[in-house]
Amino acid sequence: MESLNCNSCGAPLEVPDSANYVKCNHCGQQLVVRRSESATFTEAVDRLAETTEALSEQVEELSRHNELAELDRRWELERENFTFSDKHGHRHLPDEKNSMIGGIVTVVFGCLWTIIAVGMMANAPNFGLFPIVKIVFPIFGVLFVVFGATAAMRNFQMAKDYKAAYRRYQTERERIIREQS
Repeated sequence: MESLNCNSCGAPLEVPDSANYVKCNHCGQQLVVRRSESATFTEAVDRLAETTEALSEQVEELSRHNELAELDRRWELERENFTFSDKHGHRHLPDEKNSMIGGIVTVVFGCLWTIIAVGMMANAPNFGLFPIVKIVFPIFGVLFVVFGATAAMRNFQMAKDYKAAYRRYQTERERIIREQS
């Protein structure tokens, strides 16, 4: 038997060496018997429960914050896949309006190039390299048209995909925050 004191009221207790839990006969407090190499003491069970509950709440809160931080990290990585660099190295996100404007400008330029090239080459002589130039020079304009239309459609789709991905991210973020409340 070990002689201990109640952690709650201080009353003397006689506790078997193998006991892990006891009840104080004086105050009725449920106690946990704690043993270390240098000491044996009692601790009130309800205080342990309060501490355990507080720790559990803190772990839950940390878990929710971690989930939100992980979502934000994943979004930053996904968002980077949508960005592109301009000629100065600045990163930009795709935009539907700018994609269409860029495409229209390129297509108009290609059409003008083709019209001007055909007009200029109409009176060119038919000897030497001129017959080849008459064909190749206007083809550059057609290539601009094709490139401009293709780039505009691709960039427009990328802008739509970015918007959809951002909406998914926002929805998931709002769900996590709602669950935290």
